[in-house]
Amino acid sequence: MSHFDELAPWPLAGKGCEALRAIGWLERGRPYAHGDVDERFFESLVQLLIHPWQPAAAAGFHQCSLCKFIGGAGQVTYKDTTIVMGAANVFIPGNGVIYVAPSLVVHYVDAHDYQPPSEFVEAVLQCPPMRSMEYLRQLKAIGGTALVNARKGM
Repeated sequence: MSHFDELAPWPLAGKGCEALRAIGWLERGRPYAHGDVDERFFESLVQLLIHPWQPAAAAGFHQCSLCKFIGGAGQVTYKDTTIVMGAANVFIPGNGVIYVAPSLVVHYVDAHDYQPPSEFVEAVLQCPPMRSMEYLRQLKAIGGTALVNARKGM
C-alpha cells in the first residue's frame, strides 16, 4: 500500500477534485498518531465500510504492513457486521474536504491503536448513509462533482 501524510491532498485525485485529503494511509516504519477513539466512531466507520461508494474500482488487494507476520485479517466482524478490508477506499464528506481512507483504516484503529484526526472522526459521525442522495449531494457540494460523475460513467 502507499503511504500518504495525514490530511495531505490525496495525490491520486487527478484533475477535478482538489478537495480530497488522505487519512489513515499507514505504513510500517512511518510514525502515526496513537490513542483512544470513541466506540460510536468505530461503529459508524464500520457501517460506512459495509459497501463503500467509490468513483473507481481499487487496483488489487493490500495487506497491513504494520502486522508483523500475517498482514492482518482480510475481513473484520463487529456486532454481527462483517466488512472486507484491503480492496476498497472510503470517501467521507467533511468540512470543505473529502477524506479518503483505505478500508484497512478500521483495522488500524482496532488492532494498531491508530487515532485519526479529530476532524475526520467528526466527519464520520456526521456522514449521511453511504450511497444515499444526501451523501452524494454533500460530495458534490464540497467539490466532488467530478468523482460523482466518474462513478456514473462506470
